[in-house]
Amino acid sequence: MPEPAEIADIHVHTDESAAESETEENGVFESEDLLTDYADDEKTIELMHSRLDSLDNLGLERFHSIEYLGLRQNFIKTISSINGLTTLKELDLYDNRLKAVEGVDQLLGLTSLDFSFNKIRRIEHIETLRNLTELFFVSNKISTIENLSPLVNLTSLELGANRIRKIEGLDELVNLEQLYLGKNKITRLENLSQLKKLRILSIQSNRITKLEGLENLENLEELYLSHNGISKIENLETNVKLTILDVTSNQLTEISGIKHLPVLEDLWASGNKLESFQNIEDECAPVQSLRTVYFEFSPLQTSQPAGYRRKLMLILPQITQIDASECRRQPYC
Repeated sequence: MPEPAEIADIHVHTDESAAESETEENGVFESEDLLTDYADDEKTIELMHSRLDSLDNLGLERFHSIEYLGLRQNFIKTISSINGLTTLKELDLYDNRLKAVEGVDQLLGLTSLDFSFNKIRRIEHIETLRNLTELFFVSNKISTIENLSPLVNLTSLELGANRIRKIEGLDELVNLEQLYLGKNKITRLENLSQLKKLRILSIQSNRITKLEGLENLENLEELYLSHNGISKIENLETNVKLTILDVTSNQLTEISGIKHLPVLEDLWASGNKLESFQNIEDECAPVQSLRTVYFEFSPLQTSQPAGYRRKLMLILPQITQIDASECRRQPYC
Protein backbone atom coordinates (compact mmCIF):
# COMPACT_ATOMS: atom_id res chain seq x y z
CA MET A 1 0.00 0.00 0.00
CA PRO A 2 1.45 3.36 -0.96
CA GLU A 3 2.50 5.74 1.80
CA PRO A 4 1.65 9.53 1.58
CA ALA A 5 3.95 11.72 -0.42
CA GLU A 6 5.51 13.46 2.57
CA ILE A 7 7.41 10.32 3.78
CA ALA A 8 9.16 9.62 0.47
CA ASP A 9 12.89 8.83 0.58
CA ILE A 10 15.15 11.89 0.59
CA HIS A 11 17.32 12.08 -2.51
CA VAL A 12 20.96 12.60 -1.53
CA HIS A 13 23.55 14.07 -3.90
CA THR A 14 26.87 12.26 -3.64
CA ASP A 15 30.15 14.11 -4.03
CA GLU A 16 28.40 17.16 -5.42
CA SER A 17 31.49 19.36 -5.73
CA ALA A 18 33.25 16.68 -7.77
CA ALA A 19 30.18 16.33 -9.98
CA GLU A 20 30.11 20.07 -10.59
CA SER A 21 33.81 20.15 -11.53
CA GLU A 22 33.39 17.26 -13.93
CA THR A 23 30.31 18.91 -15.41
CA GLU A 24 32.09 22.17 -16.11
CA GLU A 25 35.07 20.31 -17.59
CA ASN A 26 32.90 18.34 -19.97
CA GLY A 27 30.93 21.39 -21.03
CA VAL A 28 27.60 20.13 -19.74
CA PHE A 29 26.89 23.62 -18.41
CA GLU A 30 26.53 24.81 -22.00
CA SER A 31 22.88 24.95 -21.04
CA GLU A 32 21.75 26.77 -24.15
CA ASP A 33 22.38 23.52 -26.07
CA LEU A 34 19.98 21.51 -23.91
CA LEU A 35 16.92 22.97 -25.62
CA THR A 36 18.16 23.01 -29.21
CA ASP A 37 15.78 20.27 -30.31
CA TYR A 38 12.70 21.83 -28.71
CA ALA A 39 10.30 23.75 -30.99
CA ASP A 40 9.27 27.27 -30.03
CA ASP A 41 5.69 26.08 -29.43
CA GLU A 42 6.73 23.20 -27.14
CA LYS A 43 4.31 22.74 -24.24
CA THR A 44 6.40 20.37 -22.11
CA ILE A 45 10.08 20.70 -21.21
CA GLU A 46 11.74 18.15 -18.93
CA LEU A 47 15.33 18.74 -17.77
CA MET A 48 15.56 16.27 -14.92
CA HIS A 49 19.05 15.55 -13.57
CA SER A 50 20.72 17.79 -16.15
CA ARG A 51 23.32 19.23 -13.73
CA LEU A 52 21.97 22.73 -14.14
CA ASP A 53 23.08 25.33 -11.63
CA SER A 54 21.37 28.23 -13.40
CA LEU A 55 18.53 28.87 -15.84
CA ASP A 56 19.98 32.09 -17.22
CA ASN A 57 21.36 30.64 -20.45
CA LEU A 58 18.57 28.23 -21.31
CA GLY A 59 16.75 30.68 -23.55
CA LEU A 60 13.38 29.81 -22.03
CA GLU A 61 11.88 33.09 -23.21
CA ARG A 62 11.37 31.72 -26.72
CA PHE A 63 8.83 29.14 -25.53
CA HIS A 64 5.60 31.09 -25.84
CA SER A 65 3.30 28.08 -25.23
CA ILE A 66 5.09 26.19 -22.46
CA GLU A 67 2.78 24.69 -19.83
CA TYR A 68 5.06 22.28 -17.93
CA LEU A 69 8.68 22.86 -16.88
CA GLY A 70 10.37 20.01 -15.02
CA LEU A 71 13.71 20.78 -13.37
CA ARG A 72 14.03 17.96 -10.85
CA GLN A 73 17.36 16.93 -9.35
CA ASN A 74 19.61 19.74 -10.47
CA PHE A 75 21.87 22.19 -8.62
CA ILE A 76 19.71 25.28 -9.17
CA LYS A 77 20.13 28.05 -6.60
CA THR A 78 18.03 30.80 -8.19
CA ILE A 79 15.10 30.92 -10.61
CA SER A 80 14.55 34.64 -11.06
CA SER A 81 14.80 34.32 -14.85
CA ILE A 82 11.56 32.36 -15.41
CA ASN A 83 8.97 34.98 -14.43
CA GLY A 84 8.24 35.74 -18.08
CA LEU A 85 6.75 32.29 -18.79
CA THR A 86 3.17 33.47 -18.48
CA THR A 87 1.67 30.32 -20.05
CA LEU A 88 3.28 28.02 -17.46
CA LYS A 89 0.86 25.82 -15.50
CA GLU A 90 3.19 23.36 -13.76
CA LEU A 91 6.65 24.08 -12.34
CA ASP A 92 8.65 21.27 -10.74
CA LEU A 93 11.81 22.24 -8.81
CA TYR A 94 12.01 19.13 -6.64
CA ASP A 95 15.49 18.43 -5.25
CA ASN A 96 17.58 21.50 -6.02
CA ARG A 97 19.50 24.00 -3.86
CA LEU A 98 17.02 26.82 -3.47
CA LYS A 99 17.20 28.66 -0.15
CA ALA A 100 14.27 31.01 -0.76
CA VAL A 101 11.13 31.32 -2.84
CA GLU A 102 11.66 33.83 -5.62
CA GLY A 103 10.99 34.48 -9.27
CA VAL A 104 7.54 32.91 -9.49
CA ASP A 105 5.20 35.70 -8.39
CA GLN A 106 4.31 36.66 -11.97
CA LEU A 107 3.50 33.12 -13.08
CA LEU A 108 -0.19 33.74 -12.53
CA GLY A 109 -1.33 30.71 -14.53
CA LEU A 110 0.44 28.17 -12.32
CA THR A 111 -1.78 25.38 -11.02
CA SER A 112 1.01 23.16 -9.61
CA LEU A 113 4.23 24.26 -7.90
CA ASP A 114 6.77 21.90 -6.34
CA PHE A 115 9.61 23.23 -4.15
CA SER A 116 10.20 19.93 -2.34
CA PHE A 117 13.67 18.85 -1.17
CA ASN A 118 15.33 22.24 -1.15
CA LYS A 119 16.60 24.44 1.71
CA ILE A 120 13.74 26.92 1.94
CA ARG A 121 12.98 28.45 5.35
CA ARG A 122 9.83 30.49 4.63
CA ILE A 123 6.68 30.22 2.56
CA GLU A 124 6.62 33.59 0.82
CA HIS A 125 6.28 35.44 -2.48
CA ILE A 126 3.51 33.15 -3.79
CA GLU A 127 0.46 35.14 -2.66
CA THR A 128 -0.28 36.19 -6.25
CA LEU A 129 -0.56 32.60 -7.50
CA ARG A 130 -4.28 32.27 -6.92
CA ASN A 131 -4.80 29.57 -9.55
CA LEU A 132 -2.64 27.08 -7.66
CA THR A 133 -4.39 23.82 -6.83
CA GLU A 134 -1.28 21.86 -5.77
CA LEU A 135 1.60 23.14 -3.64
CA PHE A 136 4.53 21.07 -2.41
CA PHE A 137 7.18 22.10 0.14
CA VAL A 138 8.20 18.63 1.34
CA SER A 139 11.56 18.38 3.14
CA ASN A 140 12.68 21.97 3.54
CA LYS A 141 13.45 24.01 6.67
CA ILE A 142 10.06 25.65 7.15
CA SER A 143 8.97 26.33 10.73
CA THR A 144 5.73 28.30 10.20
CA ILE A 145 2.70 27.82 7.95
CA GLU A 146 2.21 31.33 6.57
CA ASN A 147 1.20 33.49 3.60
CA LEU A 148 -1.22 30.93 2.16
CA SER A 149 -4.53 32.75 2.75
CA PRO A 150 -4.90 34.11 -0.83
CA LEU A 151 -4.51 30.62 -2.32
CA VAL A 152 -8.17 29.73 -1.96
CA ASN A 153 -8.15 27.26 -4.88
CA LEU A 154 -5.61 24.91 -3.29
CA THR A 155 -6.86 21.33 -3.14
CA SER A 156 -3.57 19.67 -2.12
CA LEU A 157 -0.91 20.99 0.26
CA GLU A 158 2.21 19.02 1.23
CA LEU A 159 4.44 20.32 4.04
CA GLY A 160 5.93 17.08 5.32
CA ALA A 161 9.45 16.77 6.72
CA ASN A 162 9.90 20.36 7.87
CA ARG A 163 10.19 22.03 11.30
CA ILE A 164 6.57 23.00 11.83
CA ARG A 165 5.34 23.02 15.44
CA LYS A 166 1.79 24.29 15.03
CA ILE A 167 -1.08 23.86 12.57
CA GLU A 168 -2.11 27.38 11.63
CA GLY A 169 -2.71 29.72 8.71
CA LEU A 170 -5.10 27.41 6.88
CA ASP A 171 -8.50 28.95 7.62
CA GLU A 172 -8.98 30.45 4.16
CA LEU A 173 -8.13 27.26 2.28
CA VAL A 174 -11.74 26.13 2.19
CA ASN A 175 -11.27 23.99 -0.94
CA LEU A 176 -8.40 21.95 0.48
CA GLU A 177 -8.94 18.20 0.03
CA GLN A 178 -5.51 16.78 0.91
CA LEU A 179 -3.19 17.98 3.68
CA TYR A 180 0.16 16.32 4.43
CA LEU A 181 2.06 17.38 7.57
CA GLY A 182 4.05 14.27 8.42
CA LYS A 183 7.53 14.33 9.97
CA ASN A 184 7.24 17.70 11.72
CA LYS A 185 7.12 18.68 15.41
CA ILE A 186 3.38 19.23 15.77
CA THR A 187 1.97 18.56 19.25
CA ARG A 188 -1.73 19.18 18.72
CA LEU A 189 -4.50 18.70 16.15
CA GLU A 190 -5.98 22.19 15.91
CA ASN A 191 -7.16 24.97 13.57
CA LEU A 192 -8.63 22.54 11.05
CA SER A 193 -12.32 23.33 11.48
CA GLN A 194 -12.64 25.42 8.31
CA LEU A 195 -11.31 22.66 6.05
CA LYS A 196 -14.68 21.04 5.52
CA LYS A 197 -13.78 19.55 2.13
CA LEU A 198 -10.71 17.76 3.49
CA ARG A 199 -10.64 14.10 2.43
CA ILE A 200 -7.08 13.11 3.36
CA LEU A 201 -5.18 14.22 6.46
CA SER A 202 -1.71 12.81 7.05
CA ILE A 203 0.10 13.86 10.20
CA GLN A 204 2.42 10.91 10.76
CA SER A 205 5.60 11.09 12.82
CA ASN A 206 4.76 14.11 14.96
CA ARG A 207 4.23 14.60 18.70
CA ILE A 208 0.47 14.29 19.00
CA THR A 209 -0.89 12.63 22.15
CA LYS A 210 -4.65 13.21 21.78
CA LEU A 211 -7.05 12.56 18.91
CA GLU A 212 -9.15 15.73 18.74
CA GLY A 213 -10.09 18.75 16.64
CA LEU A 214 -11.54 16.80 13.71
CA GLU A 215 -15.24 17.17 14.45
CA ASN A 216 -15.92 19.54 11.51
CA LEU A 217 -14.13 17.34 8.98
CA GLU A 218 -17.23 15.41 7.99
CA ASN A 219 -15.84 14.53 4.54
CA LEU A 220 -12.62 13.02 5.88
CA GLU A 221 -11.94 9.66 4.21
CA GLU A 222 -8.33 8.85 5.12
CA LEU A 223 -6.61 9.69 8.41
CA TYR A 224 -2.92 8.86 8.92
CA LEU A 225 -1.63 9.24 12.49
CA SER A 226 1.17 6.69 12.73
CA HIS A 227 4.24 7.24 14.94
CA ASN A 228 2.73 9.66 17.42
CA GLY A 229 1.88 9.26 21.11
CA ILE A 230 -1.88 8.68 20.96
CA SER A 231 -3.25 6.47 23.74
CA LYS A 232 -6.92 6.33 22.71
CA ILE A 233 -9.00 6.35 19.52
CA GLU A 234 -11.70 8.92 20.27
CA ASN A 235 -13.64 11.94 19.03
CA LEU A 236 -14.40 10.50 15.58
CA GLU A 237 -18.18 10.59 15.98
CA THR A 238 -18.72 12.90 13.00
CA ASN A 239 -16.08 11.39 10.72
CA VAL A 240 -18.41 8.73 9.36
CA LYS A 241 -16.89 8.74 5.85
CA LEU A 242 -13.55 7.36 7.05
CA THR A 243 -12.35 4.41 4.96
CA ILE A 244 -8.73 4.28 6.22
CA LEU A 245 -7.58 4.86 9.80
CA ASP A 246 -3.85 4.54 10.45
CA VAL A 247 -2.80 4.54 14.12
CA THR A 248 0.34 2.44 13.67
CA SER A 249 3.05 2.76 16.35
CA ASN A 250 1.20 4.78 18.96
CA GLN A 251 0.43 4.01 22.63
CA LEU A 252 -2.90 2.20 22.26
CA THR A 253 -3.74 -0.53 24.75
CA GLU A 254 -7.10 -1.24 23.11
CA ILE A 255 -9.17 -0.40 20.05
CA SER A 256 -12.05 1.98 20.71
CA GLY A 257 -14.27 4.56 19.05
CA ILE A 258 -14.71 2.91 15.64
CA LYS A 259 -18.01 0.99 15.92
CA HIS A 260 -19.93 3.88 14.39
CA LEU A 261 -17.74 4.15 11.25
CA PRO A 262 -19.99 2.48 8.65
CA VAL A 263 -17.60 2.49 5.67
CA LEU A 264 -14.25 1.88 7.40
CA GLU A 265 -12.27 -0.59 5.28
CA ASP A 266 -8.72 -0.41 6.64
CA LEU A 267 -7.58 -0.28 10.26
CA TRP A 268 -3.80 -0.11 10.63
CA ALA A 269 -2.81 -0.51 14.29
CA SER A 270 0.49 -2.41 14.26
CA GLY A 271 3.13 -1.63 16.84
CA ASN A 272 0.79 -0.75 19.70
CA LYS A 273 0.14 -2.45 23.06
CA LEU A 274 -2.96 -4.38 22.04
CA GLU A 275 -3.43 -7.71 23.82
CA SER A 276 -7.15 -8.55 24.01
CA PHE A 277 -8.89 -10.51 21.27
CA GLN A 278 -12.16 -9.84 23.06
CA ASN A 279 -11.60 -6.11 22.66
CA ILE A 280 -10.86 -6.58 18.94
CA GLU A 281 -14.05 -8.60 18.48
CA ASP A 282 -16.20 -6.12 20.41
CA GLU A 283 -14.96 -3.10 18.48
CA CYS A 284 -14.21 -4.44 15.01
CA ALA A 285 -16.77 -7.18 14.39
CA PRO A 286 -19.68 -4.67 14.18
CA VAL A 287 -17.87 -2.79 11.38
CA GLN A 288 -19.06 -4.94 8.50
CA SER A 289 -17.21 -2.85 5.89
CA LEU A 290 -13.82 -3.70 7.46
CA ARG A 291 -11.57 -5.61 5.05
CA THR A 292 -7.95 -5.07 6.20
CA VAL A 293 -6.48 -5.05 9.70
CA TYR A 294 -2.90 -4.65 10.89
CA PHE A 295 -2.21 -5.74 14.47
CA GLU A 296 1.30 -7.21 14.18
CA PHE A 297 4.17 -6.24 16.50
CA SER A 298 1.81 -6.01 19.47
CA PRO A 299 1.25 -8.46 22.36
CA LEU A 300 -1.82 -9.65 20.47
CA GLN A 301 0.51 -11.20 17.91
CA THR A 302 3.79 -11.75 19.75
CA SER A 303 2.26 -13.57 22.74
CA GLN A 304 0.68 -16.29 20.57
CA PRO A 305 2.10 -16.09 17.05
CA ALA A 306 0.86 -19.54 16.05
CA GLY A 307 -2.82 -18.84 16.75
CA TYR A 308 -2.94 -15.11 16.05
CA ARG A 309 -4.14 -15.19 12.45
CA ARG A 310 -6.59 -18.05 12.96
CA LYS A 311 -8.17 -16.27 15.93
CA LEU A 312 -8.62 -13.06 13.95
CA MET A 313 -10.16 -15.00 11.07
CA LEU A 314 -12.75 -16.47 13.41
CA ILE A 315 -13.76 -13.29 15.21
CA LEU A 316 -13.67 -11.04 12.13
CA PRO A 317 -15.18 -13.10 9.28
CA GLN A 318 -15.59 -10.02 7.06
CA ILE A 319 -11.86 -9.29 6.67
CA THR A 320 -9.86 -10.25 3.57
CA GLN A 321 -6.37 -9.25 4.72
CA ILE A 322 -4.46 -9.58 7.99
CA ASP A 323 -1.24 -7.58 8.16
CA ALA A 324 0.60 -7.95 4.83
CA SER A 325 -1.04 -11.26 3.87
CA GLU A 326 -4.37 -11.80 2.19
CA CYS A 327 -6.78 -14.31 3.60
CA ARG A 328 -7.01 -17.49 1.55
CA ARG A 329 -10.73 -17.95 1.30
CA GLN A 330 -14.06 -16.33 2.15
CA PRO A 331 -15.92 -15.82 4.36
CA TYR A 332 -13.56 -17.37 6.94
CA CYS A 333 -10.27 -16.75 5.10
